[in-house]
Amino acid sequence: MIDKIKKFWSAQDTLEKTLFWVIMALCLVVGICSTILSAYERVGTVSVVVGSVCCILFVVLSIFAYNTHMYASCHLVMCGIVCMFLQPMLFFACGGFASAMPLYFVAGILLLSMGPTGLAKRILFVLSLSVFLATFLVASLYPQVVLPISSEMIFVDMTVSLVVLGSGVFALGSYVLRAYEREVVEKKNLVAKLDFLANHDSLTGLSNRRHLLDYLGNIVWLQRNNFYIVMYRINNIEQLRETYGPFFCDGIICDVGRLIGQMELVDGGECVAYFGNHDFVHVMQVESEAEALTRAEKFREDVTHLSWAEHKDVHITVSGIVAACNSHGFTNTTQLLQTVYGQLSHFNVTDKNTIRKI
Repeated sequence: MIDKIKKFWSAQDTLEKTLFWVIMALCLVVGICSTILSAYERVGTVSVVVGSVCCILFVVLSIFAYNTHMYASCHLVMCGIVCMFLQPMLFFACGGFASAMPLYFVAGILLLSMGPTGLAKRILFVLSLSVFLATFLVASLYPQVVLPISSEMIFVDMTVSLVVLGSGVFALGSYVLRAYEREVVEKKNLVAKLDFLANHDSLTGLSNRRHLLDYLGNIVWLQRNNFYIVMYRINNIEQLRETYGPFFCDGIICDVGRLIGQMELVDGGECVAYFGNHDFVHVMQVESEAEALTRAEKFREDVTHLSWAEHKDVHITVSGIVAACNSHGFTNTTQLLQTVYGQLSHFNVTDKNTIRKI
C-alpha cells in the first residue's frame, strides 16, 4: 500500500497536481474530525449529515480528478460547494457565532486562494464572501434560526477546531512554501542547464562558436592588448574517419578537446572553444607573442603523445596559427576569425604538425 502511494505521489509532476492532492487530503482529514466532533457534541443530525456530505464530496471529486485530470476545475467546484452551501448550513446547525464556524469560513477562503488563477476564481471569491456576509447578517437579525450549543461544547468546539484547522493551515502553508522553493530551484537549474547547452559543444563539452563570438566581442575586443588567438586543426581526420569510422574519430576529437581544455586559464580570462569540424580555438591572455607560441607548441607536442588502446597504431598531430588580437589589420572579430581560419587552411596543406604565426 505504501509503495503504491509513493508511486502515485512521484507521478504528480506539477505543482498544481501535488497541491490539489495535499488540499484534498487535508480537507478530508478536517472534514472527518469535524463530523466526529459534531457527533460527540450532539449538536444535531443536520451537522453530522452535512459533515458527512463534505467528506463524500472530497472523495468523489478526488476520484473524478484522478480519472479526468481536471484538477483546476475540481478545485474550484470543491471550494464553491463548500463555501457557498455546506459551510453556511453548518454555521446555522453548529451554534453560529458561538462555534468555531467563522474559522472554517476563513479556511474556505484560504483554500480558494490556492486554486488556479483566472476570472472564475475571482468570481467565486466574491460570491463566497457575499454568502458568508449574508450568513452573518441572517444570524444577527434572526438568532432563532441558529441551533444553540452548550457552554461546555463551545470550549470543546473552539479548542478542537483550532488545533485541527491550525495544524492543517500550518501543514498546507509549509508545503506550499517548500514546493515553491523547490520549483524555483528546479527552474534555476533548468535555466543554467539550457544556458550551458546554448554555449557549449555537446560532443567535447567545450565552449561553442556562439560563446566564442560573444567572448571575443564582449571581452577581448574591448581590451585587445595581451590577447592572442590560436586556432588548431587535427590533421588527416578525414582519412581516419574513413578508415576507423566516425565513432572512433569522435573519441579523438573529445580527447584533443580534453587536452586543450586543460590549458585554459579560466581565472586568467581565457577561452577554449570547439570551432567545428575538427578545429579548436584557444584565446590566450599572455604578456608576449613568444609566450603564446610556447604554449601553443606545448599543446602540439602533447597531442603527439595521445594513444588509443583499440587502435595502437593511430597517432595524430595538429597544426596551429597564432595571431595577436590587437593587430591593426583586424577591424572586427569576424575578420579576425576569417583571417586565422584562412591562414590555417592555407598552411595546413603543406606544413602540418607545425605552429605558425601571422
